[in-house]
Amino acid sequence: MKKLFALIFPILLFWMLQKTNALATSAINIQQTVRNTSDLIKVEKIINSGKFTKLTINVKANTYILYDTFRINQSNVSIIVEPGTKVVLADHINKPVIAIGSQEQTPTTTIENIYISGNGVEIDGNKANQDREVEQDRPWIRNNCIDVRSVRRLTIENVVVHDARSGGLVVSWGSSDIHIINSSFNNNFFDGVAYYDSERIYTNSCSMISNNNAAISLDNNLRDSIFSDCIADSNGDVGIFIRYSKQVRFNNCVIKNSGSYAAFLSHDESGNGVHDIMFSGCQILNNQNGGIYVASTEDKSAYTSVVGCVFRGNGGDAIISDGSVIWQAANIIME
Repeated sequence: MKKLFALIFPILLFWMLQKTNALATSAINIQQTVRNTSDLIKVEKIINSGKFTKLTINVKANTYILYDTFRINQSNVSIIVEPGTKVVLADHINKPVIAIGSQEQTPTTTIENIYISGNGVEIDGNKANQDREVEQDRPWIRNNCIDVRSVRRLTIENVVVHDARSGGLVVSWGSSDIHIINSSFNNNFFDGVAYYDSERIYTNSCSMISNNNAAISLDNNLRDSIFSDCIADSNGDVGIFIRYSKQVRFNNCVIKNSGSYAAFLSHDESGNGVHDIMFSGCQILNNQNGGIYVASTEDKSAYTSVVGCVFRGNGGDAIISDGSVIWQAANIIME
């Protein structure tokens, strides 16, 4: 028996040490401080190594010039940025500025628990000095300022996003439980924000101003999302574009000075329309072609409601439909 124990004990001890080391490795909380672009590159390598349980990055005030996308492709990452920070995409890079989640053509993994506190950080896509909308080697990736793909539980607050060669913020590929707070998405080549094939995206106290296309674009089975206290101002086409989406709310938003309609709702080529879209307490002002236009029939799009909204100075009718019933109550329409 003693001989047997003598043989087994070293093996058991070795196994216990290995198990202890594995547990220690899996419970690593790391804090990193970034002061310059070189530090940022090093931190990106730490992020994507995945050798941590939780990573907190403190970014000091500086101007960071990026010669490649800053990628976050692991869970449990927090980034706290000091006021006065700028992140600028260098000339002719033709990539997203920040990519959160998988950049595969078809994402196979989901990351979660990402938090970015910008404190007014300026994220500049430098669109005037980019050459194309998509990456050369990965044409499925558009050159957005912030590109989010297959991410669960993401919070972005207090960021100033502008001049993307494509969109300001784009969320897609089954992302969910996203909170976008007190931020601006302005002067982008296409849309301010675009949400596709995702659910439970909550956008609060944000502005989308002077984008070439829409302030807000929703499509490809976007579900259960809310915009509250947002401003869409002076966008080149419609203020809001919605197609193939359901259970979307616009609460106390201002949509004004659009180059076309304040909001344009329709169905896609397969007949997938909009369902249960509500505008509540919104101000619809001075939009060139008119107010809210549902360019769809009742069999494709249903249960759009407009409640307690003010319409003034629009170039066409306040509420327009191609057959879909629009439920209306307590609106004020000023000719």
